[in-house]
Amino acid sequence: MTKPGARAVVALELDGAGEWWCRRLQSACPPTRSAVIRRLLGSVLVGALVLVGCSDGRSVPDVDVVAASAGADAPEGVLVDGGWPEVAAFVRESAAADRGTVVNLFASWCAPCERELPLLLEVSQRTPGVRWLGVASEDRRKDAEAFVERLQVTWPSVLDLRATTHAALESLAMPTTAFFDVDGELQSIVIGELDADRLDAELDRIRP
Repeated sequence: MTKPGARAVVALELDGAGEWWCRRLQSACPPTRSAVIRRLLGSVLVGALVLVGCSDGRSVPDVDVVAASAGADAPEGVLVDGGWPEVAAFVRESAAADRGTVVNLFASWCAPCERELPLLLEVSQRTPGVRWLGVASEDRRKDAEAFVERLQVTWPSVLDLRATTHAALESLAMPTTAFFDVDGELQSIVIGELDADRLDAELDRIRP
């Protein structure tokens, strides 16, 4: 049964998203011509997303967890290869156990991701009715592995090299955190760095 508010308006944490793009565009690595074009296009798209978020709001995208997870296995281990089908399988497995799911998209080069992760890890220890999954996206394998090890991430994490989870959630920035309820319904997406109050409020929507 779908809970009221399952199609909640996406909340944009603009400061965190803006900081991510600034850092992304100021990378120390000399960009190729194609990389510059991709980044410029990305900046335009994020600008459009911000404008939409400030005016009319943006609906939570429709995601079919059951269809996406067909034939996929839920991830096990600290950092494993995968993408949206594996993420959907994890959400479906949580729903079968009457538990909510938090999916946190991060990257090793994302400063807001690193700042919020200790809070997420601490809160995850006191939310037994919720399962947590990390998704390393747009990152190099060795950097993502080092990031997960350095921050002592204990929940399963997927290395999504093709950014399929970002695409499914219709997100253009990092960090992005998606909250699924016990029915596997996507309740909300927060783009940008989470603080304690906002995190608790979102968890209240998906706890059993």
